[in-house]
Amino acid sequence: MPHIAVNLYPGRDRDTKLEIANKLKDLMVRELNFPPDSISVSVVEIEPDNFVETIQQKYDGKDLYISSRAVKTST
Repeated sequence: MPHIAVNLYPGRDRDTKLEIANKLKDLMVRELNFPPDSISVSVVEIEPDNFVETIQQKYDGKDLYISSRAVKTST
């Protein structure tokens, strides 16, 4: 605990995904004082045609703190 889940369009190589994961982990360590070995990070690629539907099915609107043009919070 905690786990950070990143969902994005395909197209980044493994090194780029690892860099993103490490930066997110470092942020949690720095800002919330979690031990580095307590944090896990996943990076999942979702095809553009399925992205909005997948995200909306996976996450409740109340858990979406920042909306994008495509993925909106439910109000």
